[in-house]
Amino acid sequence: MRWPIEDRELYELELDIRNVRIPAETIDESAIANYLVEAEDLLDLVRDILRDGYLDNDLPVVVIDNGRHVVVEGNRRITALKAIQNPELLGKSAPRIERLLSRFPDADKPTQVRVMVAPSREAAQPLLARLHTRNAKKAWLREQQAVFYHAQLSSSVTADDLRTIYPIGTTSIASFIRMGEMRELIRSMKYDDPDLEKFVKTSQLKMTAFEYAYELPKIRQALGLNFNKDGLLASKKLSEGQRRGLIYLLGEFRAKRLNTRSPELKSSKDEHDTFVDQLRQLVGVVETGTSDATGAEGLGRASRNESTNVADDGNSGKAKPSIGGSPSSATAEAGGGHSSGPGPGPGGTVNQTGSTEQQPGSRGPNRGETRSRLDMEGFEYKGSSAGLRRRFEELRRLDVRDFPNAGHDLLRTVLECSIKDHFVNVRQVRLTGKQLGACMTELASAYQNDQRMTSLINAINRKGRMPAAQYAGTAFSLNASNHEPDTFVAGADVHEAWDRIKPILVEIVGS
Repeated sequence: MRWPIEDRELYELELDIRNVRIPAETIDESAIANYLVEAEDLLDLVRDILRDGYLDNDLPVVVIDNGRHVVVEGNRRITALKAIQNPELLGKSAPRIERLLSRFPDADKPTQVRVMVAPSREAAQPLLARLHTRNAKKAWLREQQAVFYHAQLSSSVTADDLRTIYPIGTTSIASFIRMGEMRELIRSMKYDDPDLEKFVKTSQLKMTAFEYAYELPKIRQALGLNFNKDGLLASKKLSEGQRRGLIYLLGEFRAKRLNTRSPELKSSKDEHDTFVDQLRQLVGVVETGTSDATGAEGLGRASRNESTNVADDGNSGKAKPSIGGSPSSATAEAGGGHSSGPGPGPGGTVNQTGSTEQQPGSRGPNRGETRSRLDMEGFEYKGSSAGLRRRFEELRRLDVRDFPNAGHDLLRTVLECSIKDHFVNVRQVRLTGKQLGACMTELASAYQNDQRMTSLINAINRKGRMPAAQYAGTAFSLNASNHEPDTFVAGADVHEAWDRIKPILVEIVGS
């Protein structure tokens, strides 16, 4: 590689805003420098240069772009040199540069450096790949490598071309392209929550962690995402249901309820199948494998419709499945109930009380939530309280389709009483007089070192705005139906609440 080498003043060299380390576009040098401070240990490099001197045996590479010398390799080094000359470039980090300058007063501070001039960006690509994807020279993160490879795909450059140019293995290229495709997909989606959008579109979301979700076949199938052998998505046009499912998944990562160690992302775990089922309901995928683009944000209950009626679409007169309303309205807020507008039920709406009002719609698959009795399989009360045993027997026999509010109130009672029963018999502590909220706090403290129980308890204690299906079974929803005259629930709400409460009861008073 015989490219010309030139001496250039630092002020002549421009940082590359297209550098794959930089997560945003249309930014200035100061923004790039501050990003490199946070994400790329820039201050450590400044210290090393001041202490050991600047070594130019590894030359920065530039390209001439409209008469400007743009650094395509060596942005971190050039930024460090610029910061030494002008600490204000780093904004809030400027005092740290000044302290380093005071610490090394005799350090060499070059204002001119040698650079290698590449004929074009395209010509420089193989060099960048060799430097950053196949050796230890400040190796690009996996996401950065994915951006690098994915960005080169075009009508004239295929995945096979990349395999020829960069012989790193067929599987690696395909996985990098999949990550690039998913990164592009989620960054192009519409977000109702600006904080979630910021999380996704900055380096806060680690694609290497998100990869643990979308690489799982069942999750990919639930979301309706299809990749070809080269890692390219079959379609980047998302239905509303797919967008809803992805937003839920991303929200779980943002809330730190999902990470690379979560059982929901382990295909061998029962939690994985449960989570996939939740995603499938969100997206609107029914047993035939089709998906519907409508539905409420939250765990959609398309498969839980108790009505056998059909709805007219207003045009053709044909029956169609009714999965819900607006994708952004079915949220609940602790202290304020659900927001107005269509809700999560199958053709239903979420009223101000948090319940689901059924409207005509086609019947979904025959799932457990449509049964008249709660699923008590796997739970048997093992405590010593005769009164609590009687309540569980009543709960077992109660028809929650006919008496949903009675069943919901009884769920709150058995949860609170079970916690008290557990503390008396296992921990020799009486929680006399304490109500549900205080009992849940005590339980959370007792199981703070148990990750599984902590997760289950947190689901009950969840507050603030949340998808409607997460609202069912929370302490707030249980208290609201028990204390508020205008609050009522439907049978599906009781099933969802029981599904959330049951694992806790199995742990503390059951088998």
